[in-house]
Amino acid sequence: MSERTQPSSMRRVSGAERILTYVSVALAAIAAAYLLFTLLSQHETCYGMQADKLLCQPVDAIAAARGALVLMFPGFLFVGAAVGALWQTRAATPDARNTAFGLLITSTILLIGIVVPALAGAGFFLAPATALMTIVAILGSVKFVQDWRAGAAQAG
Repeated sequence: MSERTQPSSMRRVSGAERILTYVSVALAAIAAAYLLFTLLSQHETCYGMQADKLLCQPVDAIAAARGALVLMFPGFLFVGAAVGALWQTRAATPDARNTAFGLLITSTILLIGIVVPALAGAGFFLAPATALMTIVAILGSVKFVQDWRAGAAQAG
């Protein structure tokens, strides 16, 4: 089913999924840029807030490089989830949508698994983007089920 032949409810879900994907990636990029800036220029790592005060501690160059490397993993997962979400909304064939859905869900589950345990640390800064990407995955699941039902109705 192409975007033009979809029912209006499916088009709305696809539109919301696309918009939330862009917002989630933008939030993640802003948070990562802030963390990288403090890590590389200020030589300190910020790991959360307590009583409205940002908690940071100084690090050496090797620890800063290690922190930048560790910060890349959620970045790749955000990009993977975004590619999956956007691919799913634009795919013309059901097989392509299945693959895109798998990429979206797998990346989102891994992202949640990385960010949630780190909420007391750097995950605090990526939590809003992760929450939005989780909503995108839920919308993707709704669209996946709608597509599956539409295909089952046409086949039967």
